[in-house]
Amino acid sequence: MSQRGRGAGRADAQVVMRGASGWWISGALAALFVFMLADAGIRAEWSTILLAAPWMAALLILCWALLIRPCLVVSPEGLTIVNVLRTHTLPWGEITGLQVRYQLIVTRMHGATVRAWGSPTVHPRRDQETDGSPLPAGRRFVGVVEAIEQAREELGPPEHPRTESATTFAWTPVLAFCIAVALGILSANLLG
Repeated sequence: MSQRGRGAGRADAQVVMRGASGWWISGALAALFVFMLADAGIRAEWSTILLAAPWMAALLILCWALLIRPCLVVSPEGLTIVNVLRTHTLPWGEITGLQVRYQLIVTRMHGATVRAWGSPTVHPRRDQETDGSPLPAGRRFVGVVEAIEQAREELGPPEHPRTESATTFAWTPVLAFCIAVALGILSANLLG
């Protein structure tokens, strides 16, 4: 669910939270595609490889954009919400509420909300590890809101507080997907 990323300096301290299912689904799909392309390669069906590879790449890019790219990044300065195509960087002072419905909803100071597509699902609370020992304090949260609050406490206050929010658009997944589709159409027209 979360990964700790600590660089050389305090400014690089962050916790990245994303659902694990995206990696499993994309990995299984990639393994299936590799098997299919290897099978076509063994049979020397090069036209099949040229026809299928761009569409497989487009599906993998789509899986990455929908299932792996979205995440939450908790840092001492604020919360970064990475959605499919947009990234919202919000300082803690601008966030007035965190709530979970079907996804995390962050309420901003001026009343607008930001939905986090990549927020992990709620974990069931367990009072003990599988070996019977009590859970460490770092794993006693029940859901993503508690995990964000806990990560914020663990990271501590920022050295240089951020005061401005930012929203950026990710063109790379869109461009990569369009190139893969264009190559698929081109190969279908040339070989079909």
